[in-house]
Amino acid sequence: MKRFRNIAKWLIVVIILTIWQFSNVPEYLLPKPSTIVSAIVEQWDVLLDHSIFTLGEALTGLILGLVFGTGIASLMYFLKPLAGVLYPVLVLSQAIPIVAVAPLIVIWFGFGYWTKIGTVTFMCFFPIAVSSYEGFRTVDPEALELFKVMKANRYQIMRFLILPHTLPHILSGLKISSAYAVVGAVIAEWLGSEKGLGVYLIRAMNTFRADRLFSSVIIIVFFSLLVFKTVDHISKIITPWLEERRLKV
Repeated sequence: MKRFRNIAKWLIVVIILTIWQFSNVPEYLLPKPSTIVSAIVEQWDVLLDHSIFTLGEALTGLILGLVFGTGIASLMYFLKPLAGVLYPVLVLSQAIPIVAVAPLIVIWFGFGYWTKIGTVTFMCFFPIAVSSYEGFRTVDPEALELFKVMKANRYQIMRFLILPHTLPHILSGLKISSAYAVVGAVIAEWLGSEKGLGVYLIRAMNTFRADRLFSSVIIIVFFSLLVFKTVDHISKIITPWLEERRLKV
């Protein structure tokens, strides 16, 4: 059954690409798949240079989002009065559109490399912080009381109770953020940069090169999926007990 579903999925993709390839839509509106592939091959060295730059921004911002997100979640858990102050601020921060925040970041910190990283960090921070805090907050109080009765120290409570329970929540937030990271880097590059897929997109748009525009979009989607799948694979390695539960179910 699984094999049949895989064949069906690929068959649908082939049918869509075939219809697209032989459609009569003008190429300046919708380039054919063969034209897009040719543009990628023709501009491969340029695209690779821009891609490495954007991917570096995305991964650095994602890691910083993880550090700040889990750090803030830990503070809210261990300092309960602080949660009442910080949590509404976190929610409020997400009500502000990134297109409104990004120009402010540029005004404050300029057009440098770390400005783009700051934008990505801002986008990745909230899902990780909220998901991590939810993990801390839902630790079983009876299990926590049992550890205290058994004279477990803080390290043992953290190592054997809080961390195993919270880690899946942290990784869940990280997976959500990983889907935003590359897109966040591209948005940051739109506001001002010398290199990156965002810059390549703007140049393709300004020169009305729809084939290059589509090629850059495809590469952005590819890297977004690559980062997401990498984080998902790492999460399966770090939390093998969850994978065992899924297999049993």
